[in-house]
Amino acid sequence: MFWRKRLTDDGLDNGPGTIRWHMAEEGIESLVSEATIWRVLHRRGLIQPNPKKQPKSSLHRFEASAPNELWQIDGTSWGLSDGTKVVVINLIDDHSRLVVASHAAPAETGEAAWEAFSLAVSRYRPPSGCLSDNALAFSGRLRGFEVDFEIQLRNLGIRPITSAPHHPQTTGKVERFNQTLKKWLRARPRADTITGLQHQLDVFTDYYNHQRPHRGIGRQTPWNRYTSTPASQPQPLPTPVRRTQVVISPSGAAQLQKWHIGVGMAHAGQQAEVHTDGTTATVFIDGKLIRHLHLDSTRRYQPTGKPPGRPKTPPA
Repeated sequence: MFWRKRLTDDGLDNGPGTIRWHMAEEGIESLVSEATIWRVLHRRGLIQPNPKKQPKSSLHRFEASAPNELWQIDGTSWGLSDGTKVVVINLIDDHSRLVVASHAAPAETGEAAWEAFSLAVSRYRPPSGCLSDNALAFSGRLRGFEVDFEIQLRNLGIRPITSAPHHPQTTGKVERFNQTLKKWLRARPRADTITGLQHQLDVFTDYYNHQRPHRGIGRQTPWNRYTSTPASQPQPLPTPVRRTQVVISPSGAAQLQKWHIGVGMAHAGQQAEVHTDGTTATVFIDGKLIRHLHLDSTRRYQPTGKPPGRPKTPPA
């Protein structure tokens, strides 16, 4: 069949539902049902019934109730054309399956994880929570400490969540995306560089988010589902985002016309980009997310967001 071969050659899903969706794009879906396509594929030996397969009705699936309520993050290995091993760090919105970032990096490190997360936030705003497995780049919970990725999430008011050990189903949405991405990549020549791989990731992400029907969300595209439901806190901006380039002051603050936002003296003298909408502010340095806060309109000098210190015990 034409559509089966075309989708297979492109490294894309090629089941009856997907074939019928693509036929619909050509305006001919009314001529044939999904069941008919299944029977044709089965008759030609392209589909094998699997009666032992667990029925969907027996599965208990969790899904976030709104966009940006929860993101899933995971890293997956890949190889360049010369055999060099690299990693792709993917972030998926749990509710809509939107790929908020797909980032190529030399290795799965906390820094690479934060770069991917910062990229996602710059496009879609911070989520309420971030779910990961127990890889050291994302979590140190099983080892009795927090890694930098978790600490930076908490500093931004984002809840870090980790899956139970040996329970990959918890992060199943991003794990499934890893497989779908690799299937597509294998149908193409291996990239020579990380930059070339990133270009491939960007092409596939655009297709996956805006053109590919997703079976898990009723054959919608992830972008349609992401934009059809009000997002979890923080809410979509009521006004356009203003992006301002500033230099962090010697005292460690991003100084705008109205606001004085502390980010720490370690960043003094660095160039920063501040996104503001009159309600919130997000500070990026070198593309990395440094701070996100709700602005206090009554104060020029914004609170640091750190918990107050313990009161001093009066001397006996």
